[in-house]
Amino acid sequence: GPIMSLRLGHVPTIVVSSAKAAELFLKEHDAVFATRPITQASAYLSYGGKGVAFGQYGEYWRRMRKMCTLHLLTLAKVTSFEGLRRAEVEAAVQGLVDAAAAREVVDVGERVGELIEEIVFKMVIGKGKEEDKRYDLKGVVEEAVILAGAFNLADFVPYLAPL
Repeated sequence: GPIMSLRLGHVPTIVVSSAKAAELFLKEHDAVFATRPITQASAYLSYGGKGVAFGQYGEYWRRMRKMCTLHLLTLAKVTSFEGLRRAEVEAAVQGLVDAAAAREVVDVGERVGELIEEIVFKMVIGKGKEEDKRYDLKGVVEEAVILAGAFNLADFVPYLAPL
């Protein structure tokens, strides 16, 4: 049929293979299925599910989301960093112009990563990464991407997890 229930190890899983059944799950009963599974990676990355990205759906998650949307991600707050973003982009472009004039080979992906890292550092910490070397933001993001994307058998067979 259009709905199938499976158990992947200890994880109950529902497979929906029709648009009408998917609409029931995603529109009419969305609150019932809104929670996210707690994996070892998500527990590690979000201090046991305390963050917005990996938190369990419920009152705490709704309050966290509200705090983010009303205080951290408002138009006024984002706009307040426009000058900082503009200055950093201009400096990065000037760096590319200088490198082109010197006929240097440039890894644009690396430069864009450095630009984003510098902007985030200044927005979150208030200093550039060269001014405050205590934080390895790039390393943290790389670790998070690896952990979030890695398959972990212990998430499905809990007795394989470390004690």
